[in-house]
Amino acid sequence: MPKRRKRRRVRRRRRNVSNKWMIILAIIVLLLSGLTGYGFARHRDFMDGIISSVTGFFIRSAVVDGEMLVHFIDVGQGDAVLIQTAQGNMLIDGGDNHMGERVVAYLRARGVARLDYVVATHPHADHIGGLIAVLNSIPVNQIIMPNVVHTTRTFERFIDAIEAHNIPVREPAVGSTITLGDAEFTIIAPNLGLGSGARGLNDYSVSLRLEFGRTSFIFTGDAETRSENEMLEAGHNLRADVLHVGHHGSTTSTTAPFLDAVRPTIAVINVGADNMYGHPHGAVVRRLEAARIRIYRTDHHGNIIITSNGNRLTVTHD
Repeated sequence: MPKRRKRRRVRRRRRNVSNKWMIILAIIVLLLSGLTGYGFARHRDFMDGIISSVTGFFIRSAVVDGEMLVHFIDVGQGDAVLIQTAQGNMLIDGGDNHMGERVVAYLRARGVARLDYVVATHPHADHIGGLIAVLNSIPVNQIIMPNVVHTTRTFERFIDAIEAHNIPVREPAVGSTITLGDAEFTIIAPNLGLGSGARGLNDYSVSLRLEFGRTSFIFTGDAETRSENEMLEAGHNLRADVLHVGHHGSTTSTTAPFLDAVRPTIAVINVGADNMYGHPHGAVVRRLEAARIRIYRTDHHGNIIITSNGNRLTVTHD
């Protein structure tokens, strides 16, 4: 009998200790919740920075070291490309205004808490519109964009978002490089010192050649024939395994000489289903097919992800 009483007393003590710790834990959670709410209300930027830093620690490990992921995001008739390495993230364009939340959701689903670089290739809405939501939702270290303006409300709102978040802006200097871990980007356009006459907004497009190990990519935004010819004339190394087809497959881009210089094995076209422009044009598709290039299109394949381990490319899609 005394032994039973002793065992009961021991169990009661354990329950009491357990209950005390549960109460203490609940109080701590309530205090932290209150402090976090206060922090958001009074010091939003500071709290965002803390959360981004903490989540960023885990995000860096979301991409395997030694691999790079290139996501061609389905934003309908527009462009949006996310490049991820174990060391950081770059976003090239963000689709049109109504695609902003989709891009933000896609980035968050991929564990992106901070963007090291955002490249706004040129000021057309189907490239920068969605970036407004991105800039207002995710911290950005630097924006790369051409020194050219547009007279649209979308462009004004984009500039307002840059200024509201004090994001540094860098003009594209042809030949300069950007590193993202083991990925190296070389700016190959716009070559403003070449050519003559008026230049359309598309030919201000920031164009990049990306190298990761032995694999390579070319991104040209909406660069048209003039800009492609200037890249050829400037003597840039244009050879790449993957070509992000310019201007959504319009006949204004992907000229035969440019395609011959790039010689890709894979072509990706960001394009909207049944779009009013007839993109991609049949002549461009036939040119790609004649060169036996594998074609992937966001209107057919949804989000397209190309994984590189530095030697080999693997393509997956929705």
